[in-house]
Amino acid sequence: MTTSGAGWTSAVLLAVVLVLATLLGSTRIGEVRLTRPPRTAVVLWLLIAVPSLLQFVVPAVLDALERDPTQIRDHQWWRIVTSVAVQDGGLAGTVVNLLVLAWVAPLAVRVWGGARAVLLFVASQIIFGLFTAFLFPSPGAGNSGATLALAASLAGLVVMQSKERRALAASGSIVVAGVLLVVVDDAHGLAVLTGALLGAALATVSPPPGDPPDRVRAL
Repeated sequence: MTTSGAGWTSAVLLAVVLVLATLLGSTRIGEVRLTRPPRTAVVLWLLIAVPSLLQFVVPAVLDALERDPTQIRDHQWWRIVTSVAVQDGGLAGTVVNLLVLAWVAPLAVRVWGGARAVLLFVASQIIFGLFTAFLFPSPGAGNSGATLALAASLAGLVVMQSKERRALAASGSIVVAGVLLVVVDDAHGLAVLTGALLGAALATVSPPPGDPPDRVRAL
């Protein structure tokens, strides 16, 4: 597969994950509300957006916060977490990442509740950061991994709480998309799979508020 072909494949698979996660989330809360986003989602977005935009004025911000496997091994472990707050994709990549977070964060907060959503976001970033720092070492930065994991966590939630076939099929499709991303050598697949697993685990030990399992709405 050519590089451009792999890029298009990744883009399609990532879009599938986001669309299906939106459908799963909207069925949980009844609809996707285009109203004022939850405060927790706004704060989370600002924590990512401010340093991400500041880096274009002060480039040293990116240098100080980005993920660098060599420096992480040299005891700068905080880069695993701080790399989520800066972007390595230029202005276009930054805009896309912030827009996707602005869509996913309010949806996840409404489904999971503020504390659970933030926990999932942070835990996903740590795991994704460890993957990309040690198992598949690569320098970089960005919130896309944590955002996709947060979206995919809804698949894990549905698997644990719903018996409706279409909802389960959508959740399974998110997992398949994650596997295919790994196959085409896109690290975002690891984020998707991590998010689905974390969502299932959290739904087991600390279910979010809302409909009980036997009343989760069908797609």
